Amino acid sequence: MKKFLPLIALVATLNAGERPALYPFDVTLGGTKAEMKAGNELFAEVSKPVAADAVLSIEKQVPMLIINAFPCGDDGSIEEDQPAAVIFAQNVKEVKLDATMDKNKLKPGSYLANVVADDKTSRIVFVVAAPDTKPAVDFSKVLGFLKKKTQGDK
Repeated sequence: MKKFLPLIALVATLNAGERPALYPFDVTLGGTKAEMKAGNELFAEVSKPVAADAVLSIEKQVPMLIINAFPCGDDGSIEEDQPAAVIFAQNVKEVKLDATMDKNKLKPGSYLANVVADDKTSRIVFVVAAPDTKPAVDFSKVLGFLKKKTQGDK
């Protein structure tokens, strides 16, 4: 995967002015649309924390919606000891985050996710809030970590 990150960044850069390669369709999570921020071609950000059972929706109904959510540290590094949450749904345009294959809810924390529909993948980053808390959402460390990875850990 490390070998492909520079290629992904290059493709995203070549498509400047067009819809970002890593965000080919809009994703809304917990009522907040994920947005690509200036200087960030790696993922779209959900700017507000969401509940563990938040609804993830896309623009239109698709035959198969697949979501892989990877727990990550504040710096964007994937938590190796925690499995990814996997969600499959058929003939839908929205699904709840708690509809995971293993029936486990996402724990509070940061997540990098691939949302796959119609043979395209939108990458998003979001925070699942602990009940009754208002965590700050700052993805600058995640972006820094991932940019460093795309440049070969220079």
